[in-house]
Amino acid sequence: MKNKYTYFSLIFLAFALSALYAAGARATAERPWQHYVRAEMPPAKIPQVEKFNLKNGVQVYFLKADHVPLVHMQVYVEGGAFEVPDDKLGVHSLWGETLVFSGSEELNREKLSQYMESRASTFSFGAGAERSAFTLNSMSHYFVRDLQTTFAVLQKPAFAADDFGLLKKRVLQEFARRDENPAKWAALGSTKMYWGGTLRGRYATIRTVSSVNRDDIALWHQRMWRGERLSIAVTGSIDAAELKQALDNTYGSMAVDVKSKPNPDALHVYPTAKPNALNILPKDIPQTTVIYKAPGLKHTDANYYTLRLFDFLLGGDSFNSYLTQKIRTEKGWAYSAYSSFETDDFTGSIMLFTQTANMNLPDVIAAIDEILAKPEAFISKDKIAEAKRSLKNKFVFLFENPVQYMKLYLQLKWDGLPENYLNDYAVNLDKVTEADVLRLAKQYYKPENFSILLCGPAGLYKKKSTLRPEAAQLLELEK
Repeated sequence: MKNKYTYFSLIFLAFALSALYAAGARATAERPWQHYVRAEMPPAKIPQVEKFNLKNGVQVYFLKADHVPLVHMQVYVEGGAFEVPDDKLGVHSLWGETLVFSGSEELNREKLSQYMESRASTFSFGAGAERSAFTLNSMSHYFVRDLQTTFAVLQKPAFAADDFGLLKKRVLQEFARRDENPAKWAALGSTKMYWGGTLRGRYATIRTVSSVNRDDIALWHQRMWRGERLSIAVTGSIDAAELKQALDNTYGSMAVDVKSKPNPDALHVYPTAKPNALNILPKDIPQTTVIYKAPGLKHTDANYYTLRLFDFLLGGDSFNSYLTQKIRTEKGWAYSAYSSFETDDFTGSIMLFTQTANMNLPDVIAAIDEILAKPEAFISKDKIAEAKRSLKNKFVFLFENPVQYMKLYLQLKWDGLPENYLNDYAVNLDKVTEADVLRLAKQYYKPENFSILLCGPAGLYKKKSTLRPEAAQLLELEK
């Protein structure tokens, strides 16, 4: 009897293993992305963005995605905050926020809100220095009607005085409390320290927002809402021909004067911070925020891939990075310690961030300076190989969300990258050598290159690192 049960058990096991193998084979065929987790990464299947122009010339980018019955549209408005006069900083954000909040004369705030909520649609605004975006999210069967409705609002906004007053009051209340979060307050201070009085160093304050009135945003609308400033990105489940017709009937009807298009080159400025400057933003708190900042690279620089790898090893790989291991794991001086970098079509910056108990501040600065001065301590051929493998394995997740991919696609375009950038990403990453990484580290990450912003008690700083100034300079920020 025992042998009989053993026999049937073996048969069952064989069938089970066969079924699992077949299921695995089907899963592999159905999920080609799983190959990306291998070291020998195959060529990426990059989603193809369709491009076309409306009858008035407005550029449209379209990525069809039928996995869910939703459509996501962003109407980008070129220009914005960098065009605002110094004494009216904040008018651009108030313009967009009031527009989507207040509705139109035919569809006021309450009616617009009811309309959108009844369909589970959303209509929002996001402000930027170089460009901003009005965003519409709809279910596919509502999209064309929602597009028409929101376009009517954009064409003839109400800018109701009560709605504007309510939003302005909220902004002023937020600004009055903006120093309550030390990390955010320090980030603002770091921006001011790094960019100084340039266009990139400006920000809205209680004073400038207080000067903005309802007439200002109405005039700003006349300046900003023009066909030559627009480009449109649509991602989702809709037929391309249907989309083009709907857009032609709305946005395609707007007048376009190419000569009036804004020139974003006004933002092509260099930082004014002096290397090795050390500023303190005074705040009586038990933990000091520390931000290192230095000039970096523009996105099209040949050293971009080298920068990507070094940042990953230094502090961009969460708990596995050298900065985190030294500052948090070994010393216990901070919960978070990381590095990051920003790039655009003209310049870039690199940053290190941590927060530590006040008594640890001299040790933390000295330790970070030592890490930056001795990249050989954590850069090796094996470490670089691990970093390359990790970055390539994460590459597939760029395409996981079609909406996020569209944003990435456009950002790469705006940064001046070629169409084949993503196709060649892994190949270019593999070309980077240990010598390349060390060379970049010693050129761009020298401790003396960095300006430092501290947010903590005014008299806290005590020099321990031999590379740093004897005293910190006070930095004052206007709320």
